[in-house]
Amino acid sequence: MKTDHSIRLVDVWKIYKNGDEVTHSLSDLNHTFKPGSMSIIYGPSGSGKSTFVRAVGLLERITMGQIFVNGTDTSNMSQEERNSIIQDDIGFVFRNNNLIPTLNAFENVNLPMNSSDKAETQELLEMVNFKDFKRYPNDMSKEEEIRVSIARAMVNHHSILITDEPTGDLHKSKADKIMGLLQDLNRSQNLTIILTTNDKTLGSYGDLIEIKDGKIRE
Repeated sequence: MKTDHSIRLVDVWKIYKNGDEVTHSLSDLNHTFKPGSMSIIYGPSGSGKSTFVRAVGLLERITMGQIFVNGTDTSNMSQEERNSIIQDDIGFVFRNNNLIPTLNAFENVNLPMNSSDKAETQELLEMVNFKDFKRYPNDMSKEEEIRVSIARAMVNHHSILITDEPTGDLHKSKADKIMGLLQDLNRSQNLTIILTTNDKTLGSYGDLIEIKDGKIRE
């Protein structure tokens, strides 16, 4: 289904209850991420950024509202149905990367592929400028781990890439290289990229969206 959005949020709330204590982690969010857009979600720790990306990535169920992914309303889906959309459409890169330490770079990228296409695995790693296919995560720099994680996130021709503070542990020069890579992939592969950060200067790489107290600040 062709739509004018990759992800659309309509009146989205995420509310946590602990006894009599109620926390509004996300409050009445309305936003559209267009296909091929690159969005930088900025906010300090505790602003709701991580909850936001987990919600839009269908990893966490919202309390109220609707989230559409490539035209499909996911609001009332089971987690199994949501997982199917994740497998087909959404790739993730988290700050801790979650690479499997007993697998080398090639194996880490190849493992989640539907077809286990070795040529495609090699192409993905080359696309992120990582050519030492046999290197293991423990022998990689933090920047190299992120590059391999980005390659893994693009398997199965995912159209959406969600990254939660991927440059948080990098020095500025290394962070700029990763942001430049993501920007190139956004343009060359028409990837919809949603990236969180607590560094407002990274907003220059895409459309800056500020979150404070679970709300989008216009």
